[in-house]
Amino acid sequence: MPKSDADTLSLHAHCALQALRDGTGWMAGTQSLAEVLILTAYVAEAGYGQITREAWLESESAINAAFAQGHATGVWKLDEESCEQLARVVCVHDAQLHNAPLGALGAASERLERLKSGAADPMPKLKRA
Repeated sequence: MPKSDADTLSLHAHCALQALRDGTGWMAGTQSLAEVLILTAYVAEAGYGQITREAWLESESAINAAFAQGHATGVWKLDEESCEQLARVVCVHDAQLHNAPLGALGAASERLERLKSGAADPMPKLKRA
């Protein structure tokens, strides 16, 4: 992937995360972080980067909490611990964007699109912590 494209995708994820940290998040930004989590797991499953099952579950829980709070109160915010957990995932995603082959990134994106369209897809095979 061209560096400028990887940088743009990375910046979007970091901005969405910072907004949740600051209490100025938004639904689409939180959704994009959920997609980053899934993509990171898919690319790691293909052998590029690593995310543990524990990190996945903690990140999924954080994103679910952001959605619950955002829908209930209109405030899209996460606590510091949840932001730190998601930041670790975003950093793995950054490295994947800059280092994984385009084919692996493309396959992960296609898999995510199938999942978003309602196709069944098993949870990525993640390493135990």
